[in-house]
Amino acid sequence: MNTKFTMPLDENIARKMTYIGKFYGRSRIKEIEWACKEWVAKFEAEHGEIRSEDLQELQKQAGE
Repeated sequence: MNTKFTMPLDENIARKMTYIGKFYGRSRIKEIEWACKEWVAKFEAEHGEIRSEDLQELQKQAGE
């Protein structure tokens, strides 16, 4: 399942993400998606896997 959302982004960072994405043959949004996946993988390597139970608890806390 894909979740769509709007993210305000500093113009300079947006341009740099476009540049990096083009360098690797990706669009800016695909580059941001790739960067997010890398960040999650790094976090989980350092702190352990984020389980679906953790995400469900977060939803409960947020009242979703």
